[in-house]
Parts: sequence; C-alpha cells; structure tokens
Amino acid sequence: MHSPQLPPGSFGLPIIGETLSLLLDPQFIEKRYKQYGPIFKSHILGRPTVYMIGPEAVEFVLSSHMDHFSWREGWPNNFKELLGESLFLQDGEEHRQKRRLMMPAFHGPALAGYITTMESITQDYLQKWEQKQEFGWFEEFKQLTFDIASQLLVGASPGSEVVRLSRLFTTLTNGLFAINPLPLPITKYGRAIAARD
Repeated sequence: MHSPQLPPGSFGLPIIGETLSLLLDPQFIEKRYKQYGPIFKSHILGRPTVYMIGPEAVEFVLSSHMDHFSWREGWPNNFKELLGESLFLQDGEEHRQKRRLMMPAFHGPALAGYITTMESITQDYLQKWEQKQEFGWFEEFKQLTFDIASQLLVGASPGSEVVRLSRLFTTLTNGLFAINPLPLPITKYGRAIAARD
C-alpha cells in the first residue's frame, strides 16, 4: 500500500500541533508560505491540515477539483456540532443542488431589490453615528451588517430582538473555534451550544 506524499511543513507539538503559533502570530501563514511555498502542511485545532495558497490553489479546490475535497471534513468538529447539516458543511451533489436553489437570491434583480433596505438601515446608522461622534467602529459595523442581514434574510427589523439575536450569533461563532470543546456552561463551546438552542 502506498501512502500519499505530504507537502513540506511541520505538524508542530504533539496534540496541539501549531495551533498556538497560529493564534499568537498574525503572520503565521505568511511565514509558512515564505518558508515552504504555496502548499504546506501543519496541525491546527487537533487536525492535520494542508494549506493551499494563491489563485491556482483556489481554482483547484473550489472549481476544477472540488469533488476531491470535503467541506464537512475540512472543519473542526465544533462546526459540525454547532452548524449541523447547513449548506456550509455539505459536499458534492447535495451541496450543488441546494446552492442552485439559493443562488437566485444572490444575483441580478434580487440583489438590486436589497439596495433600498440596505440604504435605509445604513442611513439610520449614519444619523446615529453623527449624533454619537465617538464610537467603536468594529462593533458598530458588525451590528450594521447583522441588522441588514437580519432584515434581508429573515425579515427582522432592527431593534431589541435583533440585538439579542446578534449577541446569540456572536456567542455561537465564538464557539466554532473554541479550543476546549467541552459542552460546559463556562466554556465558549458550551455557551455556543446554549446560544444555538
């Protein structure tokens, strides 16, 4: 039996691999790219990982050879537990069929129809920001984006319910990359499960 050839790189420390390096060094991927080239191996969040960087790699993975890759298996178990059978974690024909059903909502006339809603919500935020004069850009833009998405995707008008949903969404997304996947109320992962439910 022939084992597949792995690209250059390092699996790092036992168990944790290079997870800490990735989390602590903003240039982690750039440094590995310079050291090993556009394809290299690592070990992140308890899983062997291969990075493929650049336009050719993107085309290879997302288009010409996508049937050789699995979205579902490429993500940590946290994703599978928290997101279930969402389109984001589906592969092959099932993914293609559901994506085809959704695509009209994200093209042409449908997109043009969203502009009025986006403009209205953005104008409300601009007025609020003008009155505040000082605020945290990141949190404000995150809430603006969530308000627009909530209105367009589920018809929820900006207000206290959307703020609550935004907090739950943030808690859920924080759990996606939690290093400690114990479902306890004191862990990010445990709080994410509660937010999802």
